This record gives sequence, structure tokens and C-alpha cells, in this order.
Amino acid sequence: SKTQEKLSSGHRINRASDDAAGMGVAGKINAQIRGLSQASRNTSKAINFIQTTEGNLDEVEKVLVRMKELAVQSGNGTYSDADRGSIQIEVEQLTDEINRIADQAQYNHMHMLSNRSSAEHVRTAEELGMQPVKINTPASLSGSQASWTLRVHVGANQDEAIAVNIYAANVANLFSGEGAQQVAPAQEGAQQEGAQAAPAPAAAPAQGGVNSPVNVTTAVDANMSLTKIEDAI
Repeated sequence: SKTQEKLSSGHRINRASDDAAGMGVAGKINAQIRGLSQASRNTSKAINFIQTTEGNLDEVEKVLVRMKELAVQSGNGTYSDADRGSIQIEVEQLTDEINRIADQAQYNHMHMLSNRSSAEHVRTAEELGMQPVKINTPASLSGSQASWTLRVHVGANQDEAIAVNIYAANVANLFSGEGAQQVAPAQEGAQQEGAQAAPAPAAAPAQGGVNSPVNVTTAVDANMSLTKIEDAI
């Protein structure tokens, strides 16, 4: 009987004949609840994405802080050219480390610290028909542009979504878009813009040139590099 069916199921309405209007309302409410549950999972995924990005940016910041420490050290007049050459080697290794972090930093195959995802997932907020929420993974890691938009559906209904502009911390542009300075060993004297290259001293570093945007092979260059590093941090 219907009474036994209701007792066994625990539901007042089991079929349309029990209460057609009530069943329609219950179906809509159930769909809304399931939609909200999925929206909650969507939000959790977006939070995980942002937390993963922050974790990788923290690692980049640690490397930059070490670079600053080395630049300050190299700027001291008590160090020889050979000493600064050794410091420069570590700076270049740190630059490689930043590149490694950026290359490996990803969430569900989306690369948040390089422009690789801009080609794979690029959508503008306008293309999505949405007003973007701008979240800069720090603006100081600049040269960076809003390279793609992460769409997060946060509600159970149409248009209940936000667009987050992802400002990829593209380490290729970390130091104001500067590339590596390729300097011949015999020209490692003056590195200031417009300055003439001075002959290399007898104890010139033998690392084969400067392969990092941060150059600390002279006290003057180390001092100039501090501004670049500060801007990046």
C-alpha cells in the first residue's frame, strides 16, 4: 500500500500520483542542492589552485632574497674579482632555479608561473561574457600580463560565476623583461649602459660570461642589480 511504501522509503512523495505539484518542487530543490554542492567543490578547487600558486611564489621569493644577499655581498669593496666571479656563479644557478620552479609549477596541467597556459587555456573575461576579478600574483613579479582567465562557477544557476584574471609570473620577464647578458670574459669590466668595456683584470672570473639578468661581477653592477631584485621581490 502507499502507506507502507511511504514508511519504507521515508518520503511523503514517491511518485507523481502522490502529489504532482509537490514532486515538481522537490525535484527542483534537489537539483538546486546538488548544483550548490558542485559549486562548493568548484570553489575548493579554485582555492587549491591559488594556494598552489602562492606556494610556488614563496619559493621564488626565497631565491630572490638569496640573490639580494649575494648582490649586497658583492657590492662590498673587500672582495676581489675572483670572489665576485664565484658569487656570480651562484647567482646564475639561482636564476636557473627560478626557471625550474616556473616550469614545474602547475595545477591540473595549468602552468601558473609561465606563459605556457596562455596558449593552452587562454580566454578573456570578455569572451566568457563576465566581469573579471583581478588577482595579481604579485604585481612586482612584473613584465607580467593578464595572460588568461580562470572561470570559477560559484553558484548553482546560470551566470553565477566569476572570472579571475591570471597574471602569470613569467620568470622570463622577472627582471623587467631583460634577457641574459652575454658578456665576453675580456669585457667584464664596466657593464653600465653606454660605458666602454674595460680590459679584464688579471684575476677576471672564469665562468665564461654573465648568463643571468643579475650581474654582480663588479661592485657597480652589484649595486645596480639590487634595484632589479627589489622590483622583482
